Amino acid sequence: AAGGAQLASSPATVFRIRLKQPPASLKYKMRVPELCRNFSAVAWCGKLNAIACASETCARIPSSNSSPPFWIPIHILNPERPTECSVFNVRADSPRDFVQFIEWSPTSCPRSLLVANFHGRITIWTQPTKGPVNLVRDSSSWQCEHEWRQDLSVVTKWLSGISPYRWLPANSSTSNLKTFEEKFLTQHPQNSAGWPNMLCVCSVFSSGSVQLHWSQWPPQNSAQPRWFSTSKGLLGAGPSGIMAADAIITESGALHVAGVPLVNPSTVVVWEVMPGLGNGIQATAKINATSPLPPSLNPPSWSGFAPLAAYLFSLQDYLVSEAAQTRKQIDNEITEAASIHCCPVSNFSAYVSPEAAAQSATTTTWGSGVTSVAFDPTRGGGVITVVIVE
Repeated sequence: AAGGAQLASSPATVFRIRLKQPPASLKYKMRVPELCRNFSAVAWCGKLNAIACASETCARIPSSNSSPPFWIPIHILNPERPTECSVFNVRADSPRDFVQFIEWSPTSCPRSLLVANFHGRITIWTQPTKGPVNLVRDSSSWQCEHEWRQDLSVVTKWLSGISPYRWLPANSSTSNLKTFEEKFLTQHPQNSAGWPNMLCVCSVFSSGSVQLHWSQWPPQNSAQPRWFSTSKGLLGAGPSGIMAADAIITESGALHVAGVPLVNPSTVVVWEVMPGLGNGIQATAKINATSPLPPSLNPPSWSGFAPLAAYLFSLQDYLVSEAAQTRKQIDNEITEAASIHCCPVSNFSAYVSPEAAAQSATTTTWGSGVTSVAFDPTRGGGVITVVIVE
């Protein structure tokens, strides 16, 4: 219950998913081992009411000539329709590879599934359709829209703005008198113009840097989706990097990253990711020497957006229009199209006993200290939850 007297809450719903092995596989004539029925990552899509489950271990097709010949099954199932489970495979780089992060795109964005392997293979999966965006798609058909490689990350996730609506408190005097729709739709919308409804992935690496990948926005229905990426922005967490991190878009549209430096596992530092190289240096895109200067850090054509989002869109439009004017074919991904830098905005210390902190500092392992940090997605970066292990 939120606010006021605490009320007895109902137990949370827990899904127990069990995959049944078919009697025979006519395609590969192989039996999926029992271990493949455990999952390394699970994500629920509220808009589709579907659960994406990544098998814990790799499988191998004996007759496959691909290199490497390993793949990880991704199961898409609806708890209300358990017999309609669909499966597609993501490539793995070794028998020990596994899906580290899996997440559905924000509800306000086109439906996509982010799959991040431990070895740094990132894939974006979508459902092909030739109709409008809101067309109901076949949940059994999936295709890989985009893929890139990256370093070892502590978090890879979608970025989304603050939801424009709020739920009524559970202990509200009028809560029981309202229908499901009234509880949600009667709330006054809040302006979230700082960050648009675009597909954007944020990766925070264990080395202590952050990088963004985003799809062209607004999306072009008639063309293959084009992706862009920024250069890596250093967080400044020390030479040892960070051991845990999370990222969120605040109510003002700024991108904040919370991280735990490995050299000081009892401290949580919050950085803001900003456009440019820092210290007033103008950021430049990867363009040829004959092109004019790229747009400024505060482009007027994207007023109403946060500086970071406006700068990304300004560079995106600049590169696309430049290619159209010169009639040059550009790739589906433009890497390091923009530069970013990070500035610390706050920090706090979580309680860790001196003995545990000293042991963690001497062993430099993933031991005692703050082992996990997460922003509250409903509070716009104002609340951080940490997990301490001693």
